[in-house]
Amino acid sequence: MKKIHLLVLSSVLLSSSLAFAETALAPCEGLQVATGPKGKGYSKLFADLKKVCGAEVPLCEVPTSGGLDNLNSMATKDAQVGFVQLDTFNGMKSGNENVSGLQAVAGLNFNYLHVIARAKGYKVQGEKKWGGMMAGDVSTVTITRFSDLANKRVALVGSAQLLGRELDKQMRFHLQVVDVESDAKAFDMVRNGTVAAALSVSGWPSDNISALKQDSGLTLIPYDAPIQAPYVVRPLSYKDLGVYNNNALAVPNLLLSRPFKGQAATMVAALKTCMSERLNDLQEGKYAPGWNEIKDLNNTFDVPRFVSAASAKAGSTVKSTKR
Repeated sequence: MKKIHLLVLSSVLLSSSLAFAETALAPCEGLQVATGPKGKGYSKLFADLKKVCGAEVPLCEVPTSGGLDNLNSMATKDAQVGFVQLDTFNGMKSGNENVSGLQAVAGLNFNYLHVIARAKGYKVQGEKKWGGMMAGDVSTVTITRFSDLANKRVALVGSAQLLGRELDKQMRFHLQVVDVESDAKAFDMVRNGTVAAALSVSGWPSDNISALKQDSGLTLIPYDAPIQAPYVVRPLSYKDLGVYNNNALAVPNLLLSRPFKGQAATMVAALKTCMSERLNDLQEGKYAPGWNEIKDLNNTFDVPRFVSAASAKAGSTVKSTKR
């Protein structure tokens, strides 16, 4: 059995990212939770949960590229629980019954679409054409709002790879999209003019955006296109970048679980109970700001909630306490 297990593990390692492979090698005696890149919202929320609830429910982090990867990790049983955007789940559930069968443990904070462009624009060399620039002419294109990206080349990172395409489909902006594996690479592409902007999704604040200074040559631009549910527009500020009250597209996050009935179900229910009992601590203590955006852990929109005997009992206990 041990040899068979090692062969299966080796197969997983060959098809996974280095970060995931390192996690897979580490033994996990608790819930395996798919998060995202270090420094982004999901990983921060997980770190807080581990501090607050880790003694009651052992938790092991499965680093991924983000929500899209988290859905795959749960569908392929590499993770038992995972953080996902509501729109990402809605967009992917029709293509895989292992995804559509996932259940919502809790409604969480918002993820924000960060749109990063060059602060002083980028150079474009013209081609000879009627009524346009002549060959050799150079002009500067400055992106000041999301709608300026119509017909432009943009880099998409993580969950923005699905969100960017969906927005393009809705708005008919004819974006020329390039999938990129990291914020760092996407930012470099913006700096050298390879793309007009980078689209990155994260909770607020994102460490990768917070690390940018006013001399970085980059800035955030506001979202100005029409929206529809489940999206909302909320203001973001990044002091070191000199950006304040920048309107950003926001979408709710969920903590999802595979539909368990045995020991894992008990562990998931215990995690939900701990989150309910300690939410006030997470909101008032020195934890990620995302916790303060949560108004109701039971608000999972139209996604079926995770239910077990233990979670039902925990739900009635929390309800009676509020009374």
